Amino acid sequence: MSYPRLIVYFCLFPLSLSVCPPAHSQDERADHSPATSGFLGLNTVPSARLSKAGTIRGGVSTLDPFVNGFIGAQIATPLYVQFRQTSETSGIFNDADKLLPGVDLKLRLVKEGPHHPAIAIGVQSALGHRRMAGEYLAMSKRYNNWDFTAGIGWGRYGTAKHFNNPLGIFGTHFDQHRDLIGEDPNAPSDWFTGEHIGLFGGVEYFLPYDGLSLKFDYGSDRYTSETRLSDYEAPSPWGIGLAYNYKGWAHAALGMQGTDKVMGRISFSASPAKWPFQNYLPSDKGERYIKNTAVASGRLKGSIILPNHANAPDFIGLAARHALTEDNQDFNEIALTLKSQNLTGPTIHLSKSDIEHAAYHHDRSPNEIWQNTSLSTNADALPLLPKKSAPAINLLIGLENELSLSEEDSGTLYRTSAVVGAESTSTLGFMGAAHLRINLLDNLDNLNELRPQALLPVRSDVDQFADNTVNADRLFGAYTQSFTPELHLGLSAGYLEEFYAGFGGELLYRPINSRFSIGAELWQAFRRDPETSLAVGLNGQQVTTGHANIWYDIPRHDVTAKLSAGRFLAGDTGLSFSLEKEFLNGALLTGQVSLSNASDPDIFGNTTHAYHSIGLTLPLGSIPYIPQSSYIKTKLSPLGRDIAQRINKPIDLFEMTNPFTSDHIAKHWQKITSKIKQL
Repeated sequence: MSYPRLIVYFCLFPLSLSVCPPAHSQDERADHSPATSGFLGLNTVPSARLSKAGTIRGGVSTLDPFVNGFIGAQIATPLYVQFRQTSETSGIFNDADKLLPGVDLKLRLVKEGPHHPAIAIGVQSALGHRRMAGEYLAMSKRYNNWDFTAGIGWGRYGTAKHFNNPLGIFGTHFDQHRDLIGEDPNAPSDWFTGEHIGLFGGVEYFLPYDGLSLKFDYGSDRYTSETRLSDYEAPSPWGIGLAYNYKGWAHAALGMQGTDKVMGRISFSASPAKWPFQNYLPSDKGERYIKNTAVASGRLKGSIILPNHANAPDFIGLAARHALTEDNQDFNEIALTLKSQNLTGPTIHLSKSDIEHAAYHHDRSPNEIWQNTSLSTNADALPLLPKKSAPAINLLIGLENELSLSEEDSGTLYRTSAVVGAESTSTLGFMGAAHLRINLLDNLDNLNELRPQALLPVRSDVDQFADNTVNADRLFGAYTQSFTPELHLGLSAGYLEEFYAGFGGELLYRPINSRFSIGAELWQAFRRDPETSLAVGLNGQQVTTGHANIWYDIPRHDVTAKLSAGRFLAGDTGLSFSLEKEFLNGALLTGQVSLSNASDPDIFGNTTHAYHSIGLTLPLGSIPYIPQSSYIKTKLSPLGRDIAQRINKPIDLFEMTNPFTSDHIAKHWQKITSKIKQL
């Protein structure tokens, strides 16, 4: 890919994620901007600053001899994850002489206070090429319009060799010799190692002109690898630059490193929380979602049938308002059982008096209604659905983008495709779906010419699937059942995803009032043949794959952590860890890393045991005339990898049961009064 095209791509990509700029609290200010590495910082020096949780940022920077393209996400308030493609080049508009990709991490350890600085730890090329690998501990403190930063660094950030590595007191592992030259990838065993450390620091002064700031820093990177490998002359360690920040979402900077090298940066950021569209919203007063209402012993009982991707309080409010229109008004409590696709959740108990006051007098706030509301999982009290109900057919349109910056052989890889299809609602627990995938755009033509071809590919022949104009993406039947409101089963069979057919299922135990959930899944997968019509043929390759899963909803950060252990699709075994943040509008941001006991090769003869990704799903269901389950999905991950790969499940019990949890109901509860007031 030529660099003019690369620059345009990295600048425009974040804007495609959201049409609105992010909002920032005082703790995560909007006036900080990236350094050349992509981390928030000064010129070449990273700081302890982080963005608001959920912020997506992408951009391009240049400082001889490197051009950096980066896209990252603030997965949670203390954690930033970034994909970076560094290109060693003789000029910004020239093709790369060498590609040095990496995955970078930044974790806040201490939040800034009135009398102490913010402290963060960062790892550049946590997974990636060792030439760019470096770790740091940074501290930042703001005083009026001055923002001071100081820190210590290892790896590239330690090549100034100011002091011996202080971690050597914990053993010889840390102060061993660390060579930044070579083709072996950086690994966790390399983190914070090396004989020496470097010191860096600087200050940013925010000018009285809106959005402008001056940055001055002194770095600890001495470009030792570059000077050893070529006649490159390292710049002076000090740098000065002028940065412009436009309303917190567009950033540009220009400066000098020493007296002879020019540096420049441009980046954009956006927040999925400001995405203007939402998941499915009910278009009527709620009558068609309420089943089996009956009054007995002073209680009106009924079931709420939640459509896919629904926010439960939207429908609880509509159902409660509809209950006031019942002919028999001899009740003082409304008990509504949540149901979705034959899965049964808890029963929510509401005070009729609260609903009447909210509906007719508008003098009950959501918090006041919540005080008199309770959840129960007493299965004996739950009303049953009718034995027979006609299934509904829901259409779906999806736009899926895959982007890989983690390529040493081909720079940036991408694939864009559209998914169109139909899904049926549950009838006696059975449902089905049929999806077609239309391949729109990709640059995978030379993928197998650059890499060794796998004898039994898992996803390394993605280019062959992308060559087909249309593939049968999914064609499956499924069955779901709840044994209790907290124990659920899902079974599926057919064409499960684009690469695999098969059968299997999962079991999920999800207590409605607990932050922990556990589950297990098992699949018999049959590999599809991309050379057959619509890729529906099988090539004879099959594998048994499965995982044990545990989830934990992290308090205060509104983030779900997931840990999985099991067997992947290549027959390899390992662990996966992911973080997932869902926004009130239904947008979903995920980050994942998987470690396998097997490895993927590259053209340099190196191997990697890790697979990593960042994903963002934006809902389109509230747009008029657009099918309710429609979406835009963007995923940043290595393309064409075989290790650490899992079945892309056709149904996901954890996702389907989200509306059943007290955490989900509480998070969206503020919407309930607006629905109750609807007539």
